[in-house]
Amino acid sequence: MASIVEDFEPGNVWKYFEEITKIPRPSKHEEKILQYLKDFASERNLEMREDSTGNIVVIRPGSNGGENAPTIVIQSHVDMVCEKNRDSNHDFMKDPLKLYTDGDWLKAEGTTLGADNGIGVAAALSLLDAPQDSKLPPLECLFTVDEETGLTGAFALNGEIIKGRTMLNLDTEDWGEICIGCAGGGDSSIDLSVDYRNAPSDFLSFQLSIEGLMGGHSGVEIHEERGNAIVFLASILDALQNSTDCRVVSMQGGDKHNAIPREAFATVLISPEAMADAQIIVSKREQGLNKEFGSKEKNLKISFAGLDDSPEKTLTEESQTALVGLLRTIPHGVLKYSHDV
Repeated sequence: MASIVEDFEPGNVWKYFEEITKIPRPSKHEEKILQYLKDFASERNLEMREDSTGNIVVIRPGSNGGENAPTIVIQSHVDMVCEKNRDSNHDFMKDPLKLYTDGDWLKAEGTTLGADNGIGVAAALSLLDAPQDSKLPPLECLFTVDEETGLTGAFALNGEIIKGRTMLNLDTEDWGEICIGCAGGGDSSIDLSVDYRNAPSDFLSFQLSIEGLMGGHSGVEIHEERGNAIVFLASILDALQNSTDCRVVSMQGGDKHNAIPREAFATVLISPEAMADAQIIVSKREQGLNKEFGSKEKNLKISFAGLDDSPEKTLTEESQTALVGLLRTIPHGVLKYSHDV
């Protein structure tokens, strides 16, 4: 069976990237990709060092005139953001990614691609596997763990396993460019106690769905003003509760702390007499969001579909107001740009 990347260039980089996509590597569960790297080094008789955190360095001596050059450290991280569409059955702990091409783009079916930072790992492996007549300095290819959930591997790196004084970080998006700054951010954990009440027996049950958004990395793409599914959901729920007798049952949205939410869902109950008004409100908010984000979020889909099952409990009015208000208040997007860059 032909490889989906067989015509991609540079060939060796894409060959290794395709191999990497077949190896499950969620953050904090990088055992399989680390074993792959150890086998890679062993098969080529390359020296390898490892620290107690799991970070690995594979060493390639300089070649073809580069033997006495200063050592260069090539750094990448082995874990990936594991996010999938709601209708995907993909298991990131055991399943390989399913690749396909869309024009000039390589994508994964229903999941993140893992190019962050799989393409960096692939580039490093390509360098380690370069022909011996390649003019290269001594290389220390550093593969760190658990970058996506807190830079754990980098922070805990034992400096004794690397000797080079110059490092190139391959966790980048644009070849040929050097980063001189990056997005900053912070994590917050918010606990909101909620109460429930019995649901009215004559109310109708609906699922409000926000789907089809681009999503993306909350550091890399945040300046592009992409839509946030949770923000969209909260805005519609706010409009519904302000104009109809709407009872929120549950909400679900987002997956990873560093991924822009591309899907969000809510189960709500609507009084029979308010059903027509609710449909109009959702339709108007969809029109408004499409007008605001249409050129950016061309695949945005908002649905308000009836459900057969009728839940027995809903949030109390106070809890619902507090929760929707909280979601409406939490900021999204770039808060401040540097005036110096």
